[in-house]
Amino acid sequence: MASEMSTTEVIDGIPYWTERMYKPGGGQDHLGLGSVVTDRILPRLSPGINVLTTHPRYWSFYAFVLSEFWDRDLPRTKAALRDWYRPLECIYSIACSLCQNPDHYGTPFGTRRIAGLVAENPDGFDPRFDFIQSSMGGYGLYHRGVMQAVGLVALADPGLGLPIDAVTPEGRIVADAFRAAIANTDYYRNWLYRHDEELPHEVAAEYGELACFCRLREDAALDRPLLVDAFLHHGNPDETQARRQTLRMFCEIAAQSAPDPVDEPSFRRLVYYGADSLEEHTSGAKFVPPAPLVSTARKWRLYQMREYFNAAINDMWRRLFYWGCAREGDIYPVPMADVFASIDAIDFEGFAESIDVVLPSSGFFADTPYHDLLEWVTAVGGITGQLDDRWDLPCDLTEDRIIEWLGYGRHATDHGPDMLAAALTLATFVAARLWPPELALIEPADWFPVREGGQDRLSLQRFINALRIRVDTNATIGEVARWLTRDYVIAQHERVATAKLPTTGDTFRFRREAGRLRFFHKDAQAGMNDSRFNALATFVYELGWSGYLYFEHHGLTEEGEFLRTHGDLPVSGAFEPLAVAEDP
Repeated sequence: MASEMSTTEVIDGIPYWTERMYKPGGGQDHLGLGSVVTDRILPRLSPGINVLTTHPRYWSFYAFVLSEFWDRDLPRTKAALRDWYRPLECIYSIACSLCQNPDHYGTPFGTRRIAGLVAENPDGFDPRFDFIQSSMGGYGLYHRGVMQAVGLVALADPGLGLPIDAVTPEGRIVADAFRAAIANTDYYRNWLYRHDEELPHEVAAEYGELACFCRLREDAALDRPLLVDAFLHHGNPDETQARRQTLRMFCEIAAQSAPDPVDEPSFRRLVYYGADSLEEHTSGAKFVPPAPLVSTARKWRLYQMREYFNAAINDMWRRLFYWGCAREGDIYPVPMADVFASIDAIDFEGFAESIDVVLPSSGFFADTPYHDLLEWVTAVGGITGQLDDRWDLPCDLTEDRIIEWLGYGRHATDHGPDMLAAALTLATFVAARLWPPELALIEPADWFPVREGGQDRLSLQRFINALRIRVDTNATIGEVARWLTRDYVIAQHERVATAKLPTTGDTFRFRREAGRLRFFHKDAQAGMNDSRFNALATFVYELGWSGYLYFEHHGLTEEGEFLRTHGDLPVSGAFEPLAVAEDP
């Protein structure tokens, strides 16, 4: 038997338990890089305006719902608030879906279920329709904390005698303005409290024509100046300043790009390169930040740089995963020697040929000094080493072109050595942009997108510092690629997947076992985080400051031009009547 076993490949296998301790999980953000952006960077750039707080009038609606609850003789319990709240938001979502305003863009919460219901064109709607899974809908999921941050609601605190959330005096003023807008509707006068009865279709439609989030930009919307005041002036001063500056920057982008449509990819290129792509399917918009917005634009540029860095490491991870699956690594663990041999086969020639860029005559190989690749990227990308210079998009090679070539964010299963070359080149672009150490000293307060992540989440600062040391010791391209694969891909994935076990389940796509790498055949997609472009573009549109950026000719209104020019708008005075009265 020993002789027979010595002639079979079974000895290369490693025992593996067939019964798993944790349920398999799909998982996202397999390297924990996305959370650095969504949890640490973007909240400092646009506090209170995130991916899912898209329509500002929802703040008025939620204040109205809470105020109506507290004005009624209802039990002050979470269950009672839930039973009051859900029918009101359900009907609001239906009413917004029925809105016929030609300037209506976007969808309400719960639209996946609401859309099908509305499409049936029924005679009436059940207010208790299960439109969203969360017991407190969009308020509980997305708005509760941000409304508290600007002082419109007070969160439940039994220790202070507040059993459930309530509107503040400022929140009640906003609620009253929304109430005034819908006061003459049949829904408000006769149906608001009738949760057990089917709401007639025509009543919901009439309600939507006045209450819909798209109507906020109209002159008759009394809650609009109040919300503008809250967004621009209320809350933590640092957060308010950041929010104000980002909204001002969007007004600047709207003004400078007015003839051309702008979408999220365009926005990324505008804040990074100052121009949109020259390719046929994109616009020719330009963005040059004026002096008051240089700091804000710099932070957004560094944010986008972090996205490119994440993409480079994620694609190294993705390449390794699909390479291992193609090797049947989910059946037979792959020796680490083979993993590193695949790295040494890195193919810059194939990558350069397919993306139509010329390499140096000596080419790049695993044993080429990494410094040579860094110098070539600096030259071919027109990199000046200055943080606020115009970074040319039409250069022979850019981060944007590499992202497109990689198919990042789309379903791609490539795992060739040219893909590894592309990912490493992308990481090298980021390194070249930040290579001069003195850049961190120019405006330290703007440097947080580079610092965020620390050791556990692979900060850009950590990457640059470690890479400088390797360049100083004449490390080769292969050595740098192996270092990133070992520490930034394999070890990082194991760290993140292990931390997710108790909550998300087993999200491992590979893990080390006795000097080998075992793979688990699941999906392995990655993409950039939402930049909050849609939310911010919708804000400046629905607050009446600009046209809809997605369309041509989206120039600024008079109020938007004032914000762009002066960086602020006058306070409404509605929240501080005594102070206004005493002001000479």
